[in-house]
Formats: sequence, C-alpha cells, structure tokens
Amino acid sequence: MASTLTYSVPNQWSGGFIGNLLLQGGEGGLDGWTVTFDSGFEITNLWGAEIVSHVGTRYVLRNLSWNAAVPAGGTASIGFQASGSAAVQPQGLSLNGAPMGGGEAMPAISIADAAVAEGDGGTRELVFTVTLDRAATQAVTVDYATGNGTATAGADYTASQGRLTFAAGETSKTIRVAVLGDRAVEADETLLLRLSGPSGATLADAEATGTIRNDDAAPPPPRNDIGDASLAEGDPASGSGGGEASGFLSTRGNQIVDADGNAVKLAGVNWFGLESANFAPHGLWARGYREMMDQMKAEGFNTIRLPFSSELLHTAAVPNGIDFSKNADLQGLTGLQVMDRIIGYAGEIGLRIILDHHRSSAGAGTSGNGLWYEAGYSEAQWIADWKMLAARYAGEAAVVGADLHNEPHAGNWGGGGANDWAAAAERAGNAVLSANPDWLIIVEGVGSHQGDNYWWGGNLMGARNRPVQLSVADKLVYSAHDYPNSIYAQPWFQQPGFEAGLAAKFDQMWGYLYRENIAPVLLGEFGTRLQDPKDLLWLEAITGYLSGDLDLDGDIDIAAGEQGVSWTWWSWNPNSGDTGGILADDWHTVIESKMQWLEPLQFDLGDIPNGGPDGGGGAQPAARTMLFTATLSAAATEAVLVDWATAPGTAGAGDFTAASGTLRFEPGETSKTIAIAIAPDRLAEADETFSVVLSSPRGATAGDMSGTGTILDDDAEPPPPPLEPPVEPPVEPPVEPPREEGGLEGSVSVVNAWGGGFQASVALTNEGRGAVQGWQLRLDTPYEITQIWNAEIVARDAAGYVIRNAAWNGGIAEDATVSFGFLGNGVGALASLDLVL
Repeated sequence: MASTLTYSVPNQWSGGFIGNLLLQGGEGGLDGWTVTFDSGFEITNLWGAEIVSHVGTRYVLRNLSWNAAVPAGGTASIGFQASGSAAVQPQGLSLNGAPMGGGEAMPAISIADAAVAEGDGGTRELVFTVTLDRAATQAVTVDYATGNGTATAGADYTASQGRLTFAAGETSKTIRVAVLGDRAVEADETLLLRLSGPSGATLADAEATGTIRNDDAAPPPPRNDIGDASLAEGDPASGSGGGEASGFLSTRGNQIVDADGNAVKLAGVNWFGLESANFAPHGLWARGYREMMDQMKAEGFNTIRLPFSSELLHTAAVPNGIDFSKNADLQGLTGLQVMDRIIGYAGEIGLRIILDHHRSSAGAGTSGNGLWYEAGYSEAQWIADWKMLAARYAGEAAVVGADLHNEPHAGNWGGGGANDWAAAAERAGNAVLSANPDWLIIVEGVGSHQGDNYWWGGNLMGARNRPVQLSVADKLVYSAHDYPNSIYAQPWFQQPGFEAGLAAKFDQMWGYLYRENIAPVLLGEFGTRLQDPKDLLWLEAITGYLSGDLDLDGDIDIAAGEQGVSWTWWSWNPNSGDTGGILADDWHTVIESKMQWLEPLQFDLGDIPNGGPDGGGGAQPAARTMLFTATLSAAATEAVLVDWATAPGTAGAGDFTAASGTLRFEPGETSKTIAIAIAPDRLAEADETFSVVLSSPRGATAGDMSGTGTILDDDAEPPPPPLEPPVEPPVEPPVEPPREEGGLEGSVSVVNAWGGGFQASVALTNEGRGAVQGWQLRLDTPYEITQIWNAEIVARDAAGYVIRNAAWNGGIAEDATVSFGFLGNGVGALASLDLVL
C-alpha cells in the first residue's frame, strides 16, 4: 500500500480557518517527506512542518527533524492557520512528488526579463513575455503594473498597468512598455514589471526586470594643463617703526583706548590647541579654520586669545589633527606658519589676536611647574621667543597684545629671586616692547600672595604695592582668571548667601586695579558648563561686574563713554574638560544658553585699519602673489578634480610659501587660478624658479602638468657699506690667567627662520683654566643684524660685526657658558655664519 495524504478543515471563522494535512505511511513507511500544493489562501501559522518555499500561490512544506520518519501504517500530522475562505481547497496536492488528489493543479504563470537600447529620441519598447507552464481549459487572467528601479517613470519610460487574458489553450502573451530615448551619457537603467491577482492559475515568477541600455558614447575627457608664471619679487615693506601706529591699542587709567583715544573693550574667546602636541588649534579635524573664525565673528566676539607653547616655536614635528580637505592651505606648514595663517585671516575679517604663552613644553593645561620656564626652556629662551614673535608680527594690526605667561601660580609677586614673577614680567615685557612698541603687555596674577590663595593666575593683590613697570608708557594690562564652584569648591562658595560677597572678592583679588583707575584688567579666562546652581550665581555676579556694576547693586558704576573690564571666555573648544565650550561636541552648534550671558558684554571694534604709518600692516614683509592658471581643453559635463602642490627649484622655502590643494572645475568651467605667496627681499641675486605640479586628474586627462614660476630679481648689487666707527672705543679684555688647551669656545645656531628673516643664538663656553673677565668676538655674516640682546655691537664692516659682552655677562667662570641672541634680515644656512673668537 502506498503512503497517503488527506486534507481537512477542523475549524473555521469569518476571514480564516484551521487546516490539517494527515500523512499515513505505506508498506515501506516514510524516511523524510515533502508536501506540495497550490492555494488561494495565505498560511499565517504552521506546526508540524516548515515552509521550504512560497512563490506565488505554491507552497512547499517538509518535515521537521522529529517527525521525518513515518513507519509503515503510522501517521504524521501538519496543521496550519490561514487567512481566507475554508471553501478554497488546495490544488495539486502531492507527497514526495506523487499526486494525492484534491483536484488537478492549476497552471503556473511566469514573466521573463527584457532589455532594449534607449535610442537618441522618440520611443522604443521593452517587450516582456508572460507564459503559462501549460494550457488551461478555461480563461486565465493576471494583472500587471510597472515600477521604478534606477529608471524613473515620465523621464525614462512611460508607466503602464493593466490585465492580461489567456484564452483557453493559449500559453504566451506580451506586455509592451514605452522607453523614452535621449542623448545623455549615463549608466544602464532598470524598471520593474510586477504580476498580481491571478485567476485560473498560480504565480510562479511574479516580477521581471526591464533594462534600458545606454547607447550614447561619452565625449573624450578634457585635457588638464597648467601654464608658467613670473613675478618681480619686490622689496619688503618697512615696519611700523617706533611710536604709536594707526589702529594699535594703548591704555589710559583703567581703560584700553584706540589710536584716537576712544575707550574700547576686548570681548573674546579662547581657542586652544597650538600649545598642545597637535601644534594646531583644535577642531580642524572637523572644520576649516576660516569657517570656524567666521562663526566666532558672527557670534559677536572681537578677539581670540590664542594659546601656544615654547615647543611650538622650536619643534620639527608636523602639525597633526587637521583635515586638509577642509584646510588645504595649512598642508605642509609648520605650527608657527599655522599661527601665521590664523593671524592673517583674523586681519581679513576684523578679529584681534592675543598671543598667550600657555606653557613651555607642548601639552594640555598650564606648565606643570607653575612657572614661565622649565628644563629645556629657560627664562632667557622665553624672552627671546617673545622678542622673535614681537618682531615677526610687528605692524600686524590684528595682533594686539602678548599675554606673557598663563597662570604662573608657583611664582612670587615681588621679593626678587628666580621665581619673582613681577620682575620676570618686566624683563619680558620690556624685551617685547623693544622689538614692537605697539603691543599691549598682559601680565597675569599668581596663585597665592602673602597667605591669600585664589585661582591660578587670578591673584593680583601684589600689584598694589609692587606694580609692573614697563619701558613704554600706557601699554600694561593686568589679567586675572576666575572660575566657579564646579571647577573647584573654593571655601567662599560654601557660605550661605556667598553671592553677596563676590563683588568684594573680585575687588580684593583683581578688581581693585580697575575700580581705583590703576590699570585696565583683562579677565583672560572664565567659564562654566552651567550645570552647578552655584555656577549660575557666580556667573550672574561676574558678568554684572564686567558690565560695570562694580558693587552688584543693579546700577552701572562707570562713567558714560568708558568701558568695563575686558574678557575672553574659556573656551570656544567643546573639548575643555572643565567648562566645555561655546560649541557643542559636534564642533558646529553654538550653545545659546552661554551666549545669552555674553552677548550683553560684547563690543564692536570695527574694521582693522592699516598697521603701520606706511600702510603696510604686515607681520612679515608684505608677500606678493604669483598667479598660475590651470585650464581644461573643453568644458566637462561633470565636476573635474585635480591635485596640485608646489615644488622647490632654485627658489626655496624662504622665497615662496609652500602650498598644496585640490582644484575643482565645476561643469562648464575651464579655468582656475592658483595663488602662491612670494617673499620679497632686497638681496641682489639671480632669478629663481619653483614649480606648481598638477597630479591625479579625475574627469580629465593629463596634459602639461607642471608650471614653472620665475621670481624675477629686481635688486641692484649695493655698494660695500663704509666701515662704521665703533660705538665706543673697544675695550681690551683684561689679562687672563694662563690657560691649558682650550680657552673660549663658541657656537652659533639659527633657532628660528621665516620669510626674509631669522633668529640666531651664540653660546660661549670657558674651557680654559680660570675665569674670563670680559670677552669680544667677531661674527662674519652677509646679513644685517636688526636686534641684539645680552651683547653689544662694537663695530661693523663689509664682512661682519665685532661684538662684546654686555655689562652683566663679561665674566665667565671655568666650564661656564654665556649666550646672546640676535635677529637678522635674510635667510641663510649655518655655513654663512663665521664665528671668530
């Protein structure tokens, strides 16, 4: 006896029913089984079997692991819940391929894919073929409709829908879809044709893909070329000279004033990162620096306090943490050159810059020892670095001041010695003013004075009895830092009603300097995340104080025409662990709840006027721009990209600013310009060349990919300068004790260089026996010394200089070393400096 399969409906209701299939094993039983049938209902739940496939109306079910074996005469049961009418019987029941009755199986409908070339215009037809797997004895119908794939109805083809009818005996029909031709070069596109609602048949394959084949050839890509360029190098612009230059700031009493004597206020934000191991402002991994600075300007800030480290000025490390696709003009620059770009763009958009020596070695926060010097970065180096920066940015009206050192909390205010911060600030401030008399000198407080502790950098109590004295009048600004309870739970925040005493606390520590008209004050750091309720009370008090309500009674206490205390909020960066930033963590969104406190305190400084009396206004010699033109031989229909970079030739790093980037030709564009900054000088020399090289064109072919830039020399060879008389008769050094081999040994090194100038350091070591009392040396160099410190120039001739000790460093003990430094015009290798003792 053969195995059998029977169907029954044990339960039904409106819209659904329970179906049952009973298998009975024949003489040999069953070792695994498969059940197949067509249905006009949908199985929604199944037990005793699993669905192998369900295509159209056809179901294929098979055994589970536990009921695969059905012994001879034994049974297995399959149950299912279905939607639809119980009166609809399954058709074509079969068990392991053997028909089981229940009516003859219905024919199956399938549809095949189709393809056609689109043509250049008009219409063509996609022809889909629909078939029955066998003829039916009565009419069969099925609905159809098109749908979008990568092709779009109305643009690429005409949408279509309808019903096909197979007469009894017919097994093939066609559906035609109109395709719209064009001449666009594009990828092949597809649409879908779907069958549904069969009557008198089941659906075996209900969907076909129609492919519209592109038959338009793309024109050849345009050729990418770049031309040569040339430019006369020009002469450096003269600096701002001495005295007050148009647009620079000074002080009057407790006010900061412009060149016309109008009271102004610095109202800014701190943007840190240059002081870190990134050697670049933070956030450039997320945005372009120009976009970031534009946003600062738009938010109403007029100043950026820009922290940096001593290491930034001396490292060979490459700046990192920069997305150069967003900051193309920073690629290949040093950290100091990145600072140049920040300052340059600040000048373009009307922002001012305060340079802040934040720490010595690169890292986060203030210097670990709380001082302005540390191992590897002496006080002398700190002063020399400030002089170099002052000279570098002389005449640059965007830079308004030098914040000499951030939070020197371990220093003493007065009293003498190596850690006397007031005295060190005078030494550094006067050195800066000797190189650049236009800057404000910003001096922060210490951490503790005579037993009174305050925020690091916030304690200026000592300035009352020991003020800082500078060599240039009206340039001193004191600076404090002040923070709320969330940063550190200072004891004054723990008293009930502490907010009533905050005005007195500000007065005690730093505010008295402003209140008593002693000097202007810059609140260089203050900030909060606005999460501690005590912070809000502090913020209300300190912003009121900054606005001029010095006793916090609700009334402004300063005269009309005067401005309150200047300030720079900490920080713009969201990655400040203590305070967060003006920006949220996405580096784009402004936290408006912070800006609501700051907006009433802001001040419009207006446009930046020219920096110097000659209108030059440049920190370095005003660079000239050489323009290279890159072209496409024909306009492209899609964007064309090509990379570019400068390459030195006989012209080197001191002659032009290295740069790189990517040009983008939009559809229709055939010409783009690359601007390269050329450093002017007064050296008589041969014409020099460098190249701008194109590479990796996308959407174009390579043509002439290298343009030569020629820097045309326009300097005549100067006549030899006359021998200048010595400033005073040379001092013959005293007779030294007899020495063994050795004596004075010297070395000279260039510690920094920029377009048109350099900073050098000379070290003298006594390797003989006995102390040296007074020294004099000859320095052969073709370059002009523009500034010198810790030594005096005795005479100069065509070959170089005669230099002797300053009054305080003539004595050199055995094995001791003294040093001096100088700034020079021009750029040269060490071989061009000849030291003769």
